Amino acid sequence: MTNLKRIYCNTCKGDTKHEIKSTHDQSYHEEYEDHGQKFLGYYEDTEFSFLVCRGCDTGALEEKWTCSGMHDHNGEDIYSYKYHPKRMNLGEREAKRFHHVDKKLNETYKEIITASQQGLSIVTAIGVRALLEGICVLEGIDDQKAWGLAKKIEHLKDVCNIPDTIIDGLKGLKFIGDDAAHRLNASDKHTLNLSIDLLESLMMHMYEAKLDLEHKAEKLKKTHNKQSQADS
Repeated sequence: MTNLKRIYCNTCKGDTKHEIKSTHDQSYHEEYEDHGQKFLGYYEDTEFSFLVCRGCDTGALEEKWTCSGMHDHNGEDIYSYKYHPKRMNLGEREAKRFHHVDKKLNETYKEIITASQQGLSIVTAIGVRALLEGICVLEGIDDQKAWGLAKKIEHLKDVCNIPDTIIDGLKGLKFIGDDAAHRLNASDKHTLNLSIDLLESLMMHMYEAKLDLEHKAEKLKKTHNKQSQADS
């Protein structure tokens, strides 16, 4: 009989049957001696299982862990479970895939998403501020052109034709990052999610959509030129 377990699948976006392909046990036990007799002291037991979704063939690692003191009123062991990659069924955001965004900006963005997934609010807020300043610098708005992030953001309006309403929103990201970096004040999750949403939309507007549009326009131009040559 096939060994199956139902867990959430990040690819299928729902609970699916996973086949347990292999398992590995890891144990740590301490013993102590009292009046010549040995007794079990502190212990940890971990079972690693490699699971494969029957719907999409995506693999996952399950970490099932317990230790001394983790038991119910009947004395049965209670286990905690971790999954790698982390299961995304708790409303956690996933990183968007950008194909035309600068490598350093993209890597910083992915680190922000990872920090957000792990609940690291202060790190997320500082990362949001750093990414925004990185965008400014990439557009040539460095310290020589404008001192301070607020001034750099103002220049985005002229350099990248960003509307005033968006500029005002970007200034809010600066204050969120400043509170985290200088006063260790973490914004709530909803505010941080809105901040990431704004940065994602900004990168989509400035890089992804623009370059994708230019690429498609260039392809159409080449196709038109070939057709014109064939007709002449």
